[in-house]
Amino acid sequence: MKNKLPKDPFETACWCGASIADPRQVLAEAFTSTDIKTLRREIKQIISYAQADKLYKEHAPCDVLLDMKIVRSVLKATHALKNEKGSPVAVAANDIFDKSCYCSPGNKANPWSDFPRCLSQKEFCDPYRVFKKFFKKQSLHQWLQHWEEMVTCALNYYASGAELHGLPFYFRLVKLSEAAHLVAVREGHRLKNGLADNH
Repeated sequence: MKNKLPKDPFETACWCGASIADPRQVLAEAFTSTDIKTLRREIKQIISYAQADKLYKEHAPCDVLLDMKIVRSVLKATHALKNEKGSPVAVAANDIFDKSCYCSPGNKANPWSDFPRCLSQKEFCDPYRVFKKFFKKQSLHQWLQHWEEMVTCALNYYASGAELHGLPFYFRLVKLSEAAHLVAVREGHRLKNGLADNH
């Protein structure tokens, strides 16, 4: 008799040790595992190396693959939230410099590193807008495939990422990650395991 594997809709078991069914909880867990500053930098470096046909050596390949899996789970979770109506995390435009609207609880010493770099004011106020817009460009499957191709090109001498359009992909993926981070920060208090104070 075969043992049935538990359902893992957002593929979180491989990087956090548990299957998470709630997409908001996936975002909270992702930004407990890594911070937005590190994720932004990692995405930029992976795409830069993929486009330059150079082997990525900044971190061990296992670390890069771990980050790849976290990004994959974030893509899947935001896809599940793309049709969210009446955003529970929307803030007013004059709250843009309120640290509680964008800063992880564990990063009070350096809030600038958590401040979104790629979001418009409207997107900052309602990050769910980004999810809908992002998945109008391509399907989830296409985004996942594009991301995996970038990582493969960055970690492989013999793969070429020249045709992958790195710059637009970078801005869109970072924008999505920043919006996901805002949702995790703003909804953290409502989640079972909200953003931890430990990163």
